[in-house]
Amino acid sequence: MSVDSSAVQKAFADSLGGVPYPILADFHPKGRVSQLYDIYNEERGTTRRAVIIVDKEGVIRFKRLYTQGIPDPQEILAELDKLGGAS
Repeated sequence: MSVDSSAVQKAFADSLGGVPYPILADFHPKGRVSQLYDIYNEERGTTRRAVIIVDKEGVIRFKRLYTQGIPDPQEILAELDKLGGAS
């Protein structure tokens, strides 16, 4: 999720060779969903880097903010395994 437009999000995903999941453009009203998840950075007007796992009932089961670098895929897969969602 990013406060960038859908077009910018698509270009970013394409630059990675595509991604197999939807990317949310939290563009208008800017940052509204990010604010609800408490990952909006008011000072910069951007979304903080985070991984949030929401279960089928809409309950947040995992949330972690990252100040630099990229999330560890093994950590994310382990959290999904706890929910029975990783293959």
